[in-house]
Amino acid sequence: MEHILEQKLEKLKAKSEEAYIAFNEAFKKGSAKKNTILEPSNNVCTHLYILDSGSTKQFRDKEDGTEHIIWFNFKGDLVTAFRSFVEQTNTNEGIKVIEDCEFLMISREKCYQLVEKYHEVETFFREMLEIYLIQSEERMFFLQALTAKEKYAYLLRNMPHFIQELPQKELAKFLGITRETLSRIRKYS
Repeated sequence: MEHILEQKLEKLKAKSEEAYIAFNEAFKKGSAKKNTILEPSNNVCTHLYILDSGSTKQFRDKEDGTEHIIWFNFKGDLVTAFRSFVEQTNTNEGIKVIEDCEFLMISREKCYQLVEKYHEVETFFREMLEIYLIQSEERMFFLQALTAKEKYAYLLRNMPHFIQELPQKELAKFLGITRETLSRIRKYS
């Protein structure tokens, strides 16, 4: 996603230097340590983040209290609980830091002000949301149609950074298997 984000920002800059400057000035720098909750579940999500470094996970808590990992985010990714961010309703999705991170963040209010003022910023966000939707469809197939072994092979081929950068316990939880089963899959892959 990092390269896509850079391309979209360059496109925004080429269309309107003024919009690009306003967009960049609206973001504030932030950082968070491992295990920090950026956006808690059962809360209204009021910020959008762009990761400069580190990683986060998006999760939901099941009724039995166990955590279900929805996805991971790395450098260059836009991160938010999208439904809550857009609808301004309580979310059942949380965002937690799994590796110390630095990020840029913008409030929903400021984001929507920029969208109202600059058509180019609106286009930027629309294109980023289109990419997110396409990735969501891919995630759905990945999560529903593949076995754990197939998921691991898919990640190895298409997203090796998941395997290289994520703690083994997080990857195993995401794949819905034990760490021991993950070790066996890794051994024979």
